[in-house]
Amino acid sequence: MNPASWLFLPAAAVLAYFIFAGFKYTRLISNIFLSLVYRPTTETPPSPGGERFTILDSSDKEIEAILVRSAEAKRVALFCHESGSSKDSWEKYAFFLPRAGFHVLAVDFRTEPVEGEANSLSQWPTSEDVERLLTVVRWTKKAFTEQPPIVLFGVSRGADIALAASFRDSAVKAVVADGLFSMKEIFRDYIRKWAPILVRPNWFGDRLPEWLVQLFTELGFWYSQRRSGRLFVDVERYLAKPHVPLLLIHGEKDDYVPASHQRFLEKQSRDQLGVRRFVVPEAGHNQAVTLDRQAYEAKVTEFLETVV
Repeated sequence: MNPASWLFLPAAAVLAYFIFAGFKYTRLISNIFLSLVYRPTTETPPSPGGERFTILDSSDKEIEAILVRSAEAKRVALFCHESGSSKDSWEKYAFFLPRAGFHVLAVDFRTEPVEGEANSLSQWPTSEDVERLLTVVRWTKKAFTEQPPIVLFGVSRGADIALAASFRDSAVKAVVADGLFSMKEIFRDYIRKWAPILVRPNWFGDRLPEWLVQLFTELGFWYSQRRSGRLFVDVERYLAKPHVPLLLIHGEKDDYVPASHQRFLEKQSRDQLGVRRFVVPEAGHNQAVTLDRQAYEAKVTEFLETVV
């Protein structure tokens, strides 16, 4: 065997290992990610007010909604609830909008769970959710003859859906995003935490190179979509484009979207002047309105008054 062959064999072995490890650990981290089940701690009581009705989409699927009309209102806010909740939660977050001069239309994104998979994948926003919201946007433009400006108000998963939908219809003038998150950044956090423990042999110690984290993130995101048969919302891709005015609301002690994740989202925005942030001290995920209700109302109202 010539010297070149001796050099080729180790290189081929290393390459084969990296291909094997790529498939193995992409599946492993994706399986962990997709097996997460969201279990809300509280149930949202039915909202007593508003007109309840059903909107049909192009495939005759029913979209449940609540419309709360405001006298003399010339603007409409479409509310997108968090996972584990329903359209009835609009009042918890957007209770002040009717008196601020907005009709509020709350959309239900819940679907019937597959047997044995209750709530499975329910926390991840999908392209199907975005299409559902766009159907409601189109309905709104027809229902109000004066063609009022529309703002989207989303919480957590609903915030991701709202941001994605804002790029698809020019009637949307602003987005309020309480608890916005990036699935890819959550993937990165998982990989940074678990890869040094699970990957063997561990050649990088406790800190993986960022290029490797990014590689496994892209592979994991792709594999999760392929396995689940869904297209997930890539928030980072949307933030990198010119977008409508955006208010990001987070809790200082959010363990789901920690401070590093929040700073990452702000840096991803191409339109820095179009992004405003409101962070509530001591608040966890989706707790900003609970811990500082007065400031929450003031910040959201001020933002909407300046952009709509």
